[in-house]
Amino acid sequence: MHVYKFGGASIVDANAIVNLKNILLNTKDGKKVVVISAMGKTTNALEDVLENYIAKNEKYLTYLQEIREYHVMVTEELFDKSHPIKFKLFALFDKIEAFCSNNTSTLYGYIYDQIIPVGELASTMILSEYLNQEGLTNKWLDARELIQTDNHYTDAKINWEVTTKQISTSEIILNNELVITQGFIASTKEKNTTTLGREGSDYSSAIFANALNAKKLIIWKDVKGVYNSDPNTYDAAIFIEKLSYREATEMTYYGAKVIHPKTIRPLQNKNIELEVRSFVDANTPGTIILQSDEKIEYPPIIVQKENQVLLSFKTKDLSFTEVENLRTILKSFNENRLKINIIQTGAITLSVCVDNKHEKINQIKKELSPNFEIRFNTDLSLITIRHYDFYTLEKLLRNKNILLEQKTRETLQILIKN
Repeated sequence: MHVYKFGGASIVDANAIVNLKNILLNTKDGKKVVVISAMGKTTNALEDVLENYIAKNEKYLTYLQEIREYHVMVTEELFDKSHPIKFKLFALFDKIEAFCSNNTSTLYGYIYDQIIPVGELASTMILSEYLNQEGLTNKWLDARELIQTDNHYTDAKINWEVTTKQISTSEIILNNELVITQGFIASTKEKNTTTLGREGSDYSSAIFANALNAKKLIIWKDVKGVYNSDPNTYDAAIFIEKLSYREATEMTYYGAKVIHPKTIRPLQNKNIELEVRSFVDANTPGTIILQSDEKIEYPPIIVQKENQVLLSFKTKDLSFTEVENLRTILKSFNENRLKINIIQTGAITLSVCVDNKHEKINQIKKELSPNFEIRFNTDLSLITIRHYDFYTLEKLLRNKNILLEQKTRETLQILIKN
């Protein structure tokens, strides 16, 4: 059993879907579960729908129809006019319109998770139908039927016991050589749709791989594999042939976009090899990520996260060093599931760097403002350098407006004002 994951760039249009079909035809990995993201930038477009809907702006209907027509346009290049795929897509998007018309909830996360997943449902429906048409017999699987979570919408936590049992005993998976399913989406035990965090399709594929004891997970990207820095930002980016689970975990924790941060642990727990590989040049080996006791020599690894916020908390009675104050702040971040990228303490202050997630930050500020003075800076970048050397530091830090810096023997982090 192999698990494949394809992101939005690999199914952005009809030509990309044909390319994906050819990859599946030419790989001889036996039984496969193929996890698919939404097409292209569909999730971003659906978030525009959501924001207009929340703001009670009727434009959301126009935006939703434009997204539907984008998918229909792709199908017109792949199917003849008599194929029912168009009507299936209309029915899918009609359900979202009906939800918006009948919804009475004001909970942002809940609404988000009922609207956004239509992207994954639509992309997998198109791909599954197309592959069947082209002779690649497969079954479409609704991931929400197998992956169960709690009800923490937009960043749901997996119920591993239930999920593992449902995936490992799924008749669709057991009885078919090729299964097409969605990344990013799941459901509660009450069957309300949830999502696993932005860009969470990698994590979905790792969940399937873990539950199925897969031989290997391959994540197909538009780059050769993992580089020591973003090749779209740094011209001298170096390709890395092999990574240990530990190093990959460090990179993703600090914000490397090539793999979702939660992907590694389910694979490590079952010692499942991960390969990050190019769908543009499918015959070229990619980066292998595995359990490794050998010492691997890495170049300086540079990870840059944009759109960061620095929050500083000061106690109103100057008693910050008390453990109870620390516990109160960290509990709020934990309950709102806002990951802290850097934390630094002083005599009476605590400063944290986080992703700019407005809803969660506002909720934390609301909870903590009665007891703390809160200041914040926005429009920041967090640069993390693993295995740093003098040349790299000199090149990256020159003329930077540094707000915060932390350094260990292996890792340097700096928060800069753009």
